[in-house]
Amino acid sequence: MNPLLSIIIVNYNHKYFPRMCVEAVLKSNTNFSYEIIVVDNKSEDESIDYLREADKKGTIRLIESGANLGYGKANNLGVKHAKGEFIVISNPDIFVKQDTMQKMLDHLKKNKKIGILAPRLRYYNGKIQESCRRYMTFLDLVIKRTPLKKISVFKKRLDHYLMNDFDHNKTQSVDLVTGAYFMMKKEVYDEVKGFDPRYFLFMEDYDLCLKVHKAGYQVVYFPETEAEHYHKRLSGGNILGLLFHRVFWSHLKSSFQYFWKWRGKRP
Repeated sequence: MNPLLSIIIVNYNHKYFPRMCVEAVLKSNTNFSYEIIVVDNKSEDESIDYLREADKKGTIRLIESGANLGYGKANNLGVKHAKGEFIVISNPDIFVKQDTMQKMLDHLKKNKKIGILAPRLRYYNGKIQESCRRYMTFLDLVIKRTPLKKISVFKKRLDHYLMNDFDHNKTQSVDLVTGAYFMMKKEVYDEVKGFDPRYFLFMEDYDLCLKVHKAGYQVVYFPETEAEHYHKRLSGGNILGLLFHRVFWSHLKSSFQYFWKWRGKRP
């Protein structure tokens, strides 16, 4: 019998995080069957040793891509092998609570109009992550990544984009959610053709949200359960430091791709 839920995790040199991510999933209290599929983008650190051993034991199903495909393309590969009616897209540095998957699946099954369901995320220090966003412009992203956010007029604009006026204790439909962890029906993922593989890293999650909206579904922030995110934020006050950061340039490239693709087409 096929599992009801397929959990897709993409790994690329994430050290010990994949082990901790999988162990958190295995501690979940669920009344349904699930599978864990890990797509490895040719890691060269200790994470691949753990994943190969976990695959041998049947704890996970490991797909070794043989190259660094990027985040979206690797997730598409994982979903292609998924047997579940529902899927979870999870970063390897996400640790679910025991009730996360059960509460999310129950809510998604009861609400057919939901295309993407995302829980509240907390950083390891307990701070709530700004994981839902309003539609943004390129300037909003520039403000977020540079010291401009310290200037009053730009800070007010950034607060609006990051929904700092938003009640993070209330379940509601939003424009965008970050792609660190979310659940959706596999048929919806297939309907919108999954992640756009043209994004190597960054912006593929917002692009997916827009495609889900255009297909007539809702993107919903769901704080009735949460997960812990050991995410290292790129934003910082030293602009020179950012300019020499390779991840910054990946973000910039994806941002140009995103805004060019969606110019005048936003739902």
